[in-house]
Amino acid sequence: MKANEVDGGVKKDNENTFVRPLRLGWIGSGFVGQVAHLASFSQIPNVKISALAELRPKLGRLVSERLRIESLYPDHEKLLDDQKGQLDAVVAIVRREHTASVALDVLEAGLPLLTEKPMAPTFDQGEKLVRAANAAGVLYSTGFMRRHDDGVKLAKAALDEVLESGEIGEPVFFRCYCFGGGDYCNIARDIETDEPPPRHRILPIAPDWVPQKLEKEYERFLNVFVHDINLMRFLTGESPVINAVQYKPTSGSVSIEFQNFPGVFEFAHLDTDQYWEEGVEIIFSKGRIKIDLAPAFLRNQPAQVEITKELSFANSQSTFPKPGWTWAFRNQALAFVENMVSGTPSIASGQDSLNDLLVVEHIWEKIL
Repeated sequence: MKANEVDGGVKKDNENTFVRPLRLGWIGSGFVGQVAHLASFSQIPNVKISALAELRPKLGRLVSERLRIESLYPDHEKLLDDQKGQLDAVVAIVRREHTASVALDVLEAGLPLLTEKPMAPTFDQGEKLVRAANAAGVLYSTGFMRRHDDGVKLAKAALDEVLESGEIGEPVFFRCYCFGGGDYCNIARDIETDEPPPRHRILPIAPDWVPQKLEKEYERFLNVFVHDINLMRFLTGESPVINAVQYKPTSGSVSIEFQNFPGVFEFAHLDTDQYWEEGVEIIFSKGRIKIDLAPAFLRNQPAQVEITKELSFANSQSTFPKPGWTWAFRNQALAFVENMVSGTPSIASGQDSLNDLLVVEHIWEKIL
């Protein structure tokens, strides 16, 4: 194999662009699909969105015309059938009640896949998706864009360094919090039509042991806070034990335990579009690492990081390492393309994401 080639016949040159365009099939072109994902992938050199499936005919036509997508389909089954053998991968950004069923069809068709989070409403559904990806031997990535945030990457590197060096002592407490309302931050809504979004259910939206009257609350908790569960696991390298939960439909706290230190996850649903507070604090015996996360749809605003170290008995120092103006959604798109071309694994794989579903289900077992 030549130096600029990778398995699968897609060539990569020395500047990380591709001799032949990477051909993507796209499923779903709603608000999030447009402003976060299509906007990111369509700007990557030598990536071609070859086909679009959209249940809303007018929306599909307008989006495909704007982005010059050659083939438009009324549903994903027709796209997969007609484009068989012509696509390198699929991106499926559909409503969360449809994600798992669409993902299963794509993976069983033998195509690499990126979906939004959560990968599925339940662990059992997620496990089927991972089995399908493993059977097909294809890349399966999930949309935990916080892992691709350049500020989070800086914090993760700093955390790993101080854990190894012991420079600021031992970790003694972990705090994660999310107090959020709307996070769209007046982002341009792009193409809209008068067609109602598809809301039909295909698979259950909660485990069968969750009472029906609480299914919507479970779904809401999973959708909003699974990002934080995933981020905790990314930073620490382990899933926390759930000790106790204080829960109300609008707020609560979860007492958690890692191998060497305890912690807490605090959360609240707010009725405002003007306030969002989300982050992590890792307290050490001689210092602290703090991560302040911007609302997800605030473009080019990576997480802010503060590292505090004790210098002497009477003195300490705080530093604020800062990345460039980058957006986690675009980084995520670039990472998926790089994984496809180089054959490297995803840092947010479906296999790994199963652990998030387990943690959320353990939280809800405590709630019930």
